[in-house]
Amino acid sequence: MNDLERRSIAEGLAAIVGPRYVRADDVTRWAYAIEDFGGAFFHPLSPEYGPPDVVVKPHTAGEISEIVKLANKHRVPVIARGGGEDMTAAATPLKDLGGIILDTTDMNKVLDYQEGLNAVRFQPGIRWGELHHELARKGITTGVRGPHGFLGGTLGGGIGGNCFSMNSPKYGWVNENVLTLQVVLPNGDIIETGSLTNTQVKDWYYRYCYGPDMVGIFLGSAGAFGVITEVSMKTYPIPEFSDTLLYIFPDTDAQVNFMFKVEWYGYVTELWGIAYYALHDSLKKIVGPLLGEKDIVALTTEAHHKGIFREQKKAIAAIAREFGGAEVPVQGFMRALNLSVVDTGEWAAGGMYGKVMGPNDNCTCSIAPLHQWRKVVDSTLALMEKNKDALSGGLPLIGAQHFYIFPQLLGSRGVCQSVVSTPVDFSQDRNVQRARELYDLVMENYMDTGTVALYRIGKESKYLTERSRPGYISFMKAIKKALDPKNIMNPGVLGLGLEDAE
Repeated sequence: MNDLERRSIAEGLAAIVGPRYVRADDVTRWAYAIEDFGGAFFHPLSPEYGPPDVVVKPHTAGEISEIVKLANKHRVPVIARGGGEDMTAAATPLKDLGGIILDTTDMNKVLDYQEGLNAVRFQPGIRWGELHHELARKGITTGVRGPHGFLGGTLGGGIGGNCFSMNSPKYGWVNENVLTLQVVLPNGDIIETGSLTNTQVKDWYYRYCYGPDMVGIFLGSAGAFGVITEVSMKTYPIPEFSDTLLYIFPDTDAQVNFMFKVEWYGYVTELWGIAYYALHDSLKKIVGPLLGEKDIVALTTEAHHKGIFREQKKAIAAIAREFGGAEVPVQGFMRALNLSVVDTGEWAAGGMYGKVMGPNDNCTCSIAPLHQWRKVVDSTLALMEKNKDALSGGLPLIGAQHFYIFPQLLGSRGVCQSVVSTPVDFSQDRNVQRARELYDLVMENYMDTGTVALYRIGKESKYLTERSRPGYISFMKAIKKALDPKNIMNPGVLGLGLEDAE
């Protein structure tokens, strides 16, 4: 888009939302070409991605509808963006296409909560921290707490990206808790889904109504089929009793069996695992003297009744003993510092991780059955051993060079994240190139194991689409073509719309 075209689009947007909420200067545009965390290759360092042409901050679904109509008229891409915490380039324009970034962070209100419904309705730009704060006043929670450690992430971004969520072992994934949506379609129409499809229903939020589940098509689609403008989600009472527990196990098989069983029985709210053999040498030097060469599980268990809570902890201890586990007494220490895996400590740890790894991080995210986690990690470690020169980054804080980390994050129904996270030294182009090559190798390896699924895809979709059944790809393209014939909705995301862009 040339300067004249950019000015014309900016003027059209200003007529919709007001000049205050439109920016087309280079500083703003390039700021929106950079995702906040884990985006080592999804911003100007990559030849694939670049800045938008214009940034606009709408406040209502009506404004977004008019913006989409304007974009259709000029055939300009539209990309909805929340907090920019993504790691898949979902909210970053393709360099050759540019387009309009819809920054939804001013759409951040809680719209409705009715106690008898056990549901809350809100705008997509609200951040996880803001929503938790509002709901906690009422003694309730969404259960799931958003992406690990990032209170600044928005609900709309998490829903559009199908984020793996804290507290998933107990409550399921974020998108399993979504009830109804309001969506602006690619032609500018505003629709409601689920129970709100009925014109006589104003405040009852139920998903599976009136035929097929039309909510699901927008979940995880990263704006390919429309812009989510309102969301209703399940809520739960905040448990009165909670403890963080730490167990060590003699080997990874015992650790994994324990993790699987306590989640299957419904005893845990959140659970992290660390397999000693998969730690970087610098971390082994820290963990080894403290806990021995053991595998670690940190978990939170909660209940609403003191007696149930006490018995639940006994049951967890019995399962740990079954697999040779031993408890490390940390509850008093955690309570003294006002920390827990589920609350303050989790957010602090996640925030610290983001600050330390931050823009230097190269993080792959996928999921696999928990019992297949070791197979996935073993093959990934072998790849990294062959490509040590691609591990250019380090963590000076602990004297670690060529650093990597494999956390185990448990989700619901025996699903575990398969993640490798490595910092990258950007001081030389060769470092970035080799890190990107390793990233591709790891992702290809994940998929080739036959046990891994990519749950957050964005524009880094080639690993999935190359292996998808042709009928499925054709079906997705047909939906895209029918809803978005001018291909304005985030072209390239999920691998869709690229043929038209070309």
